[in-house]
Amino acid sequence: MDGPRLAAVVVSLAAGLAVAAPDAGADGLGVIDAAEGCAEFWRRVPGSSPEQQARAFEELLRAPHPTLYTAKVLGLAEPLSASVPERLKKAARLRPDPARVDEVRRTLEADLRDAAVQFRKTFPGFVSRRPVALVCSLGAFDGGTREVEGVERLLFGPDVIAAIHPRGFNLQPFLEHELFHVHHANLHPDAPQTVAAALWEEGLATYVSAALNPGATQDEISVPDVLVAEATPRIPELSRKLLAHLDDRSGGPAYRQFFFGSTEPVEVPSRSGYLIGWRIAEALGKTRSLAQLAALTPAESRVEVEGTLRRMAQGLDGARGARPESTESSSPSRPTSGAR
Repeated sequence: MDGPRLAAVVVSLAAGLAVAAPDAGADGLGVIDAAEGCAEFWRRVPGSSPEQQARAFEELLRAPHPTLYTAKVLGLAEPLSASVPERLKKAARLRPDPARVDEVRRTLEADLRDAAVQFRKTFPGFVSRRPVALVCSLGAFDGGTREVEGVERLLFGPDVIAAIHPRGFNLQPFLEHELFHVHHANLHPDAPQTVAAALWEEGLATYVSAALNPGATQDEISVPDVLVAEATPRIPELSRKLLAHLDDRSGGPAYRQFFFGSTEPVEVPSRSGYLIGWRIAEALGKTRSLAQLAALTPAESRVEVEGTLRRMAQGLDGARGARPESTESSSPSRPTSGAR
């Protein structure tokens, strides 16, 4: 998503999943570039008709990589000929500069190499058993795990990265956040898909990315200043809301409220689950190492999440936590489906 002395990550580029079917294994991080047509796709979008947009999607993206450009991976409905143009209309604010898309796509190899090398210094057992894929996500995600042919894979969307992160933005915390999800899933493959589990998984990934990058801004660790300012004073209230829904399934109303980039109803700040989960991990990290936190079983983390939330609901633990002032930043909001 090996050894502690590994000096580099072998990145293998392939044209499709059939080429990269074997696992990347312990000696490297395999990468499939399925976004080679992404910049050209976005060049054709402006001023084109829905039919032309659907045709460009088929020609440039889906035809070369049919298993990656599915409704399930992209969070769309069938038929794609209708849902792709509709997505493009709704995600107009995330429309990227095609030149920037190509730039991001071409530099992700080196960015991933650097992130994986650093990540293994703290988590030497990290293995990405399946190749990572670069996918033109059409506004769906900048990075995250998605089910591809019945298997969870780590995907990155260079078009969304290009749209929300300017040149010079430090991608390493974001990449390590996603690598941690792969590592954590390897440690706990049977973790439940619940709100409590999402709080722990996303919060711990955020905490790890911050710990591995002490100079990173809040935006670079996925908790922007605007979210911190809006949600921190309300942590006791939000914690009480979460306590009533900890065992709700991922994807349900409570999950969408706290982890998606937009919420219905809007009384819950967008993506506030990331901030609250971060505060939970931060509180538990006072007495545990990163490796010890990652090793907590789902049952153990469920107990700790509830206990910490109860204290936060009373204004204790991480309810008033704040990142040092050196972490200020601002950048566009992340896409609505950015939750893992």
